Amino acid sequence: MSDRPLVIVLHGPAGVGKDSVIERLRERLGIHRATSSTTRPPRANEVDGVDYHFLSEAEFRRKIENDEFAEWAVVYDQYKGLERSEIERPLAEGRDVIIRTDVQGARTWRQKLEGAIFIFLMAEDRETLRARLAARGSESPESLATRIATLEEELADLENNDYVVINRSGRLEEAVDEIAAIIEREKANPSRPPARLIA
Repeated sequence: MSDRPLVIVLHGPAGVGKDSVIERLRERLGIHRATSSTTRPPRANEVDGVDYHFLSEAEFRRKIENDEFAEWAVVYDQYKGLERSEIERPLAEGRDVIIRTDVQGARTWRQKLEGAIFIFLMAEDRETLRARLAARGSESPESLATRIATLEEELADLENNDYVVINRSGRLEEAVDEIAAIIEREKANPSRPPARLIA
């Protein structure tokens, strides 16, 4: 079995449980969650360095000039991106890395990462996902409608992933078990090139 560290790109619709899955993988496997940077102010429950690296616009722009970001964008007049060190440092230490993203981010990472494993996390069905989104109570009716419309675009990307994992309601550990098994299997896959940034 190879000890080569892996990069896992986990994406899927809003409300599917990506954060819960990643937190359990961190507890169980010690996987490194690649933490994004942003210029937006932290929300009340967010912790700098855990939820995001909260940077001033000047600091973010300096990092852009120094080519410190693997990817970045301006979203709603705020900068957001992932620093190269969030991927390269843990890989150099022999640690696996997981990147949490959306369907657009997954498309970007397919161009920028070699040897990465792309996992699409999904609920049992569309109806369950819609119910989970509505139950969160954090979405306005307009935002909820937008997220549901985006769901169809995300589902159209299913075939471009290495794996699809179903996170069934009340059965989080089953999804975590499945992803842990995928990681173990891919570590033993001699045909997968070493994980690295290529752009």
